[in-house]
Amino acid sequence: MRAVVLHGPGDVRVDEVDGPTLLEPGDAIVEVTATAICGADLFPYHGLTPGFEPGTVLGHEFVGIVREVGPAVERILPGQRVVNGSMTRDGTCAYCRLGLPTQCEGRSLFGYSGVYPRLDGGQAELVRIPRADLVLEPLPDSVSDEAGVFVADILPTGWGAVVRGGVEAGDTVCVVGCGPVGLMAILAAVHHGARVLAVDGIETRRALAASLGAEALDPEQAADGVAQATGGLGADVVIEAAGSQEALDAALRLARGRGTVSVVGAHFEPDYPLDNLHMFEHELTLRFTIGDPTNDRVRLLELLAAGAIDPAAIVTHRLPLADAAEAYRLFDAREATKVVLTP
Repeated sequence: MRAVVLHGPGDVRVDEVDGPTLLEPGDAIVEVTATAICGADLFPYHGLTPGFEPGTVLGHEFVGIVREVGPAVERILPGQRVVNGSMTRDGTCAYCRLGLPTQCEGRSLFGYSGVYPRLDGGQAELVRIPRADLVLEPLPDSVSDEAGVFVADILPTGWGAVVRGGVEAGDTVCVVGCGPVGLMAILAAVHHGARVLAVDGIETRRALAASLGAEALDPEQAADGVAQATGGLGADVVIEAAGSQEALDAALRLARGRGTVSVVGAHFEPDYPLDNLHMFEHELTLRFTIGDPTNDRVRLLELLAAGAIDPAAIVTHRLPLADAAEAYRLFDAREATKVVLTP
């Protein structure tokens, strides 16, 4: 079969590889019908993932049709259209029993190796799904493949930033960073009835943010724009979706007193210089969130099926799987906001 394989930093190829087989009784094999490139895929692409194994098949956002299941699979049936959860879980550890699957002690991330046990991903014609009953969710007929692929990861991530940030109707929310996750946070915040200000330095992303219902601001306009919108107080909730120190610095200063900064940008700095004086004086809450497809996907699929939100509106490029190398180039250069690949 064909699969998108990372051979080294910046070296993405579409290779012919052996197709997956059932290895455990709880496995399923899914024929992929749509798969997307995520910002998290760029970490190994740039050689920033410790221990990442060359030859790993990339991709943790995909939908498809179940072609085969192991004897222990009960909930998922051959022939079903399904979306994956970006991470696996074992369902038995202490965190899983607490209903916190993103902290599962036995988790793996599709399309990753090194920092997690290797698990080949779904940027391929076929993919093996361990613990299929836990990982897969059937797609309603009314939800397209292109919309469904967002439920694998970034829509739950943006949704989680809003929910864990405590956003309520009537709040003023500022989203810093309008990449795909930030745009999903805008969708979620607008759905919750918030006034949304969106900050990004790329004009096309600001245009997408505006099309989703936000008031778009250039970074140089952010402080004045938030002040004008809030009578000088600051935003009730600031969602930092860029994953940079500069973005987090800005977010902490755009929040009002007793406001919340909800972080979904990926941060790996072990020594971020948090301004404790500013945090204490303004009584700020700082919260980090990883998207939780397991707990949120049923609700999100209901919203998609009802037409209440449309994440596919941010797809800027649709390419065949064979053009994956070009797709990664476009996405890495920020010439593409969201890319969907079809095998």
